[in-house]
Amino acid sequence: MHVAIDIVAVIVLLFYFLRGWHKGPLIALLGVTRAVLAYGIAYLAGRYLGSWLGEVLYRPRIVMIPVTAGMTFLLISFGFQLVMWRIQRKHRTREEKDDYRLPCYRCMAGGVISTAGGLLSMIFIFWLGDLFMTGISGHGIPGSDRSFTGRFARRVIYESVYMLTAREGRESQAAAMARVISNPARGLDHLQRVVASDSVRMLLADRQLPEDLMSGDAQRIGQNASMQRLFNDYDTRTELQELGIISRNETESGFCEKLSRFGRNEVIQASLQNLKAKDLLRTDRILVLVRDPDFDAIVAEVVK
Repeated sequence: MHVAIDIVAVIVLLFYFLRGWHKGPLIALLGVTRAVLAYGIAYLAGRYLGSWLGEVLYRPRIVMIPVTAGMTFLLISFGFQLVMWRIQRKHRTREEKDDYRLPCYRCMAGGVISTAGGLLSMIFIFWLGDLFMTGISGHGIPGSDRSFTGRFARRVIYESVYMLTAREGRESQAAAMARVISNPARGLDHLQRVVASDSVRMLLADRQLPEDLMSGDAQRIGQNASMQRLFNDYDTRTELQELGIISRNETESGFCEKLSRFGRNEVIQASLQNLKAKDLLRTDRILVLVRDPDFDAIVAEVVK
């Protein structure tokens, strides 16, 4: 399967090159501009408009953000395509009337520019497909881990996310977040292992913990027996680090201080109670959990 992915990628890039060769550098440059603007505006639309729509329509952001971004990307691309069609029609009229042909160097420039734009589009579409497959099956695109195209696309996405999110002192969390976003299936695996761990299960079943969290007292939270068990569970702490929830340099006191602020958050408390009532805090229901609006509400509060 991984060979098929790479073959399709080569065919697609060859198609873009030939199209740029025939259309010339102007149309090819417009195509790249279309891609860059479409990606940028789609990112902003997904982040802000998608989040707002998710809240208004009571739909999980993990669904609304990529859907909104994808629709925005398609609309902008279509608008640019209409402009490019008009320019191409004028070029064809000139070629038929004056028997004009583009010089070879301009054809080559058009092919290279068009291929660059096609590469950006292919990476974005691959990521959307990876996210979609993970959402419905729990696994990424089959064969993507072994294909050169899959590894290259994920690396580009990783570097882009890291560059946008890295802040001084939070580099490890930015790297973990970039890994999860660039490879959604791997992030889902980490989340499943966290929910399946004994320390987290006992933490969720602890009736004393909600009172300790609601107290807003970091010292009291740190003294909770379930929290102590979580602190001593090295494997689960590593999984939390891989998800970007805590940094690699996070101390117990620092983590408890953050929890004390979250503990005073009524949205998080209400959402946790709703998830418990729906019996979604279980490993075998993880795909339902990540699509639930209450889980989405918790994520939204945590990443503020």
